[in-house]
Amino acid sequence: MARHGGAYVIAAVGSASRGDGLAALGADEVVVGLKGVGDPVDVVLDTVGGAQLVAAWGLLAPGGVLHSIGWASGEPAVFPVNSTFAPGASRTLRSFGDTTAPAADLALLVDLVAQGALRAPIGWRGSWRHLGGAIEALRERRVPGKVLLDLDRL
Repeated sequence: MARHGGAYVIAAVGSASRGDGLAALGADEVVVGLKGVGDPVDVVLDTVGGAQLVAAWGLLAPGGVLHSIGWASGEPAVFPVNSTFAPGASRTLRSFGDTTAPAADLALLVDLVAQGALRAPIGWRGSWRHLGGAIEALRERRVPGKVLLDLDRL
C-alpha cells in the first residue's frame, strides 16, 4: 500500500527467509532487523511491539509517526528515560485498530486487488474447521502471507 502511494518502502524482517518475495510486492529494500535501516524514516508500521517498538521509535525523523498495529512479541515496550523527547518537530506514536467503519477501506482494497495493483499472497489455506491449526501457524510465524479459510459444509 505504501509503495502504491508513492513511498520508498523498507521492509524489516526477522530473518532473510522472511524477506523472500517482499521486493516483488513493492519493497524497495529488505533488511534483516532494524539495525539495517540507516537514515531516519518518516513512518514506521510496527507489528512486533516490545523492544522492537522502542527501537523503531529511535528511527523516526523529526515529525515522524510510529504506528503500532500489532504486538506479536507479547513483550512490554520499555522506553529509556528521556528517549521520547527530541528537539524539532514532534514525533508521534499511534495505535491502529479502528474497525468501526471498514466499508470504504475494504472497498479500496478490493478495487486495488481487482486492478492487480495489490496482491495478498496466501501462505496457508484450509477448511475453517482447521482454524486452530491456522492460528497456531500464525502465532508461530510459519505463515508467509495471509490465511485463507474455506467455508465448507460440515
